[in-house]
Amino acid sequence: MGAPGTPRREVVTGATGTSRQGHGPSGTARTPRRGHGPRGTARIRAHEDPAADPAAVRSLMSRQLRLAAMTSGLLVALIGPLPLAFRALPDAATRPGGALVVWAVLGVAAYPALLLIGRWYVVHAERNERDAGDPTGRA
Repeated sequence: MGAPGTPRREVVTGATGTSRQGHGPSGTARTPRRGHGPRGTARIRAHEDPAADPAAVRSLMSRQLRLAAMTSGLLVALIGPLPLAFRALPDAATRPGGALVVWAVLGVAAYPALLLIGRWYVVHAERNERDAGDPTGRA
């Protein structure tokens, strides 16, 4: 899925170290999924877990929200004016090739822009998460 050396994402569903850990919803023991469990995994204790610090979580959420707002603003600034630009163009029925310009912008130019903006967002979001996981600031 990811690049080699990229850590596997984990789903956090509750506090670590609860008495029901490893049990199903009814309290019955369940078989751990392949690749999960104590063998070969590094368990993080609550005092080592950066997510246990509410201030760190708040800071991460604030940075992620700021990044999402910047990305949304960038999308609105780049893609939002397209209908106005198309409205300013002469009518496609009176000018040959007018529809071709619209389709070229929508079908060719818009998708690489969306792809680049999406890639930029993912890189920065992962950097925010990595920085939040390393309180010393070393990445």
